[in-house]
Amino acid sequence: MTEQELMRVRIALLQAFLREHNLDGILLSRTDNFAMATGGRRNYVGIASDTGACSLFVNKNGDVTLITNNIEEPRIMEEELSGCGCTAHRFLWFEGNAAQIIAKEYSGAFVSDDGSVGDNVNSKLAYLRALLTPLELEKYRLLGQLAAEAMTATLSDVKAGMSEADIAARLIAEGAKRRCLVPVCLVAADARIAQYRHPLPTCAHLASDAVSENCVRGYVMVVGGFVREGLTVSITRFKRVGDVKTEILEAENRICGVDAMLQEACEPGKTLADVFSVCQRAYRELGFVGTEWHNHHQGGTTGYAGRTFKGSPHEMFPILDELWSSRVKEIAGIDIEFGHAFAWNPSAPGVKSEDTFLLYPDGTKQIVTLTPAFPTIDLEAVLERPTPVVKSGFLEA
Repeated sequence: MTEQELMRVRIALLQAFLREHNLDGILLSRTDNFAMATGGRRNYVGIASDTGACSLFVNKNGDVTLITNNIEEPRIMEEELSGCGCTAHRFLWFEGNAAQIIAKEYSGAFVSDDGSVGDNVNSKLAYLRALLTPLELEKYRLLGQLAAEAMTATLSDVKAGMSEADIAARLIAEGAKRRCLVPVCLVAADARIAQYRHPLPTCAHLASDAVSENCVRGYVMVVGGFVREGLTVSITRFKRVGDVKTEILEAENRICGVDAMLQEACEPGKTLADVFSVCQRAYRELGFVGTEWHNHHQGGTTGYAGRTFKGSPHEMFPILDELWSSRVKEIAGIDIEFGHAFAWNPSAPGVKSEDTFLLYPDGTKQIVTLTPAFPTIDLEAVLERPTPVVKSGFLEA
């Protein structure tokens, strides 16, 4: 599959969406949807905004137009959309914006992903962000490897006395070396790991010795969300630099068991609600408080977003539904099978498990964030049965 064929499939998916909702066109301005529609192209200048610096207009016939000011048009057309069969509607930077251009020069039943034109349908595009072609699955394998390498390089250099901020800077730098953005970078040392599920890095320093038997010290948690060509990989790892309490190590093994059961439950034909029922049971069976899952979302599908759908008791996202394959065949005459990527992240006070894995159209799975430099947890002992899932334990100092 070529990049041009990938974009043709992506545009066919948007055509199917427009037909389903009886619409004439859609304006895509968000960075995630621009990437989704183009197979990973970039429309942003700064990475701190959900909205890019230019927009893509797709009509029901599959015509694609870049709506852009004169600042962005040369680079986007030459470096991002060259050879994609896309035309450009250019305006001077002081003469308005994409929504105003659509209102002035186009007519029809239009929507957008940010509410600037017609209804905001961003939430309805989530399923398209979760569909992955064979080429995107291939890109995911590379991204997972790069993320795992960046995480391993970062934690290999971590020593007692380093600040959370310094560790975060290293992770971001290791990602950049591999042409990955790291928009999610969470670091917690020692007691902060148990205090917060989303610990933004601070100037707190990683300690190696406990000042009392009740003081939790000696380990660090690093969470990375890596983005490359619009796709997202999530990974969490730990390193110990002191004498970590046995109960923490034991709890980490058990939470990895929860993650393993979630991975095993992701099967074609099931819904995320089906998988989540396994999650609830796994917490109980592996010795956690039955309501522990209330304290943090558990992850779900990923793709052209950190989480395209989060698992919950009520989330009816259908795993490997063949509906969209048939629609692409009908519109573009292309035979295509889609896969998914998942990133579950079960957690409990002081422990967490998170990897990204692929579910292929034939139902096989592959963890793409394996870190062989880390010790491997004996999941068969945790679950008291065989499992194909592999999970990493604490890296040793």
